[in-house]
Parts: sequence; C-alpha cells; structure tokens
Amino acid sequence: MDSIEIFMQNAQNGIGISVLVLMLVEWGILIATNYIESNKESIVSVISYLVESIPYLLLSRIMIVGTMFWLYEHRVFTFSFDWYVWIIAYLLYDFVTFFVHFLGHKVRFIWCIHGVHHTAEEMNLTVVARGSIFDFFLTPQNFIWIPVLGFHPFMILAIEPIARLYATYSHLSEKFVGKHPRLEQIFVTPSVHRVHHAKNHIYLDRNYGETFCIWDRIFKTFQTQLDDEKIQYGIMHDTLDSTNIWHVQFQLWKDLWFDVKSAPTLADKFKYLFMPPGWSHIDGGKKAKEFRNEAWSKRKSNKLQSTL
Repeated sequence: MDSIEIFMQNAQNGIGISVLVLMLVEWGILIATNYIESNKESIVSVISYLVESIPYLLLSRIMIVGTMFWLYEHRVFTFSFDWYVWIIAYLLYDFVTFFVHFLGHKVRFIWCIHGVHHTAEEMNLTVVARGSIFDFFLTPQNFIWIPVLGFHPFMILAIEPIARLYATYSHLSEKFVGKHPRLEQIFVTPSVHRVHHAKNHIYLDRNYGETFCIWDRIFKTFQTQLDDEKIQYGIMHDTLDSTNIWHVQFQLWKDLWFDVKSAPTLADKFKYLFMPPGWSHIDGGKKAKEFRNEAWSKRKSNKLQSTL
C-alpha cells in the first residue's frame, strides 16, 4: 500500500504541476493578445484551487486510498491487469464521473459544491482550477467506489490523472480550439464542454461527460454548440461576483440557507436540499428544463417567422 500511496502522490503532484504550467502558458498568451477580459477572475480561480487542495491532500490517505483498498478487499469480482480491463475500467470511471456530474446539477446541495466551478464568466484553463473548498467530498466519488467491483485501486489511481489531464484540455479557450464535429461524436471536445459551461437558456444542463460524450448521447443530454448562439459563460445568478473569492465559494450556500430558512415545513426544507436548483416551495419554481424548453420554442418560432 505504501508504494500505491507514493504513486498516487507523485501522480497528483505531476498532474498539478502540468496543469499549472498549461494554465500559466495559456493565461500569458491570452493576456498578451488582449483576449482575456478579467485577470482578477483567473486569479480567483487559482486561489480557489489552492484553497480546495488543502483538505483534499490532508484527507487523501484516509478517505481515498484507505477506503479504496478496504473496498477492494471486499470486492465482488476480481479483474486482471490485461489491456482490455484497463479500457473497461476507464469507461466505467468515465460513466461514474458522468453520473456524479449529473447529480451535481440536479441536487441543490451538491450544486452548491459543483456550481463554484461554473461561476467563471470566461473560458480558459484557469477555470479548471476553480473549485469549491468542499470538493474533497464530491470529487473522490468519481472513482473511490469502483474497486468494490474488482478493479485494483492502482488501476483506478492511474486512470484518474489521465482523465483529469483530458478534462483540462476540454477547458481550452476558443482562441486555440474551435469545433470538431467528427470528434464530438465520441469525445468531449472543448466546444462540447463550453456548452456545458454556458448560462444561455438553450444550453442549460447539457454535456456532463468528461472524456466521452457517448453517455450524453445515450441519456439524451447532449447538445452541440450552435453556430448562431454565442455562448455566455457563468451561472444564472443576479448578484454573484465571479471575481470575488467569498462570493464564488459561499454565495450558493448562502442562497440555499435562506431558502431552507424560509421554507414553512420540514419536508420543504429537505426538498430545498435535494431538489434541483430553481425549485421553490411556493409554486415549484422554474428549473433548467423549463428554461431550455422555452428557449427552443422561441428559437423555432423565430426561425418560422423568418421564413414567412
């Protein structure tokens, strides 16, 4: 187990350094070409990364490695290290990540953690660093339970950094990478992930995949970037300041707290925790699906009128 811990630590350090270097290089180019509007927003993203890394590193040995080995000791099956098992493990990891990501948009208290990542109003590699101080509760869910099925923890801990590197690539600025329609039949491209970060009503809650977009296609949550719908990044929030570290980290929790306090019954208080963002005890609220459906109806109506 000590060798696994050393491997994990080295892998995490290597990924962290690689991502940091890539962020700095892209950030420098964007500044030099006046393509970036807010340096302060990027600084907040980097500070968020430093803050979220502290509890993650402190608890990694107990919460992650220890749990994974304990689950592996109680595994249902036992898989080998053959090449095809690695492919299966990666696909499984990616599916679990897709599912956890999906929950991050559909369960309000999980959104308060994941939503921090969506608060950036410009897309570049520094957005990768923008995470919640509570991410150590959420991120390990992408892989920590997989060993119980019989995949060795070493395999999962080797796959996770590779997937993170690919996820970093998907946050590249549109200055460097445009649309790749053929690739996005299978893979999550930067264009596909930009849609996921959009607050345009027509794009809300689409494209949850990390490496592969096949899961989004299977579960009908896929949306390609529309040529005539310019992406507006961020979240639907009237007062959140994406350049304020306190707003970024705690505003969504503050909103949730006020909603829970205002709920008249205990059942409604619990619903605010577990129902999707936008739910209200008064009239049911208006959630992403309703906004999206309205946007599509308006788009179709506008196209129909333009042909008359």
